[in-house]
Amino acid sequence: MSTPDTGDFKATRVDAGAPNLWHVHEGHFKYGSIKETRVNFAGRTLEQIMAKIAENEPINAPYMRTDNQILTYEDCIKWIKKNC
Repeated sequence: MSTPDTGDFKATRVDAGAPNLWHVHEGHFKYGSIKETRVNFAGRTLEQIMAKIAENEPINAPYMRTDNQILTYEDCIKWIKKNC
């Protein structure tokens, strides 16, 4: 059985991160399939996107514990800052 940290989600292509961890995909940023962590980019400036991510810190905290979680989060933040 796969878990969000070890699952095989190869069918999903992402712009940054990993599909089963933090990822940027189809105009949003989120952790795996956890809807509460989702931040949509459409209609938002970079500053608004980053503010929403900062607002979500309490929601995101449980998904920032392992090295892989932290690395994919940082990868996504770099991508967002460069591309949004």
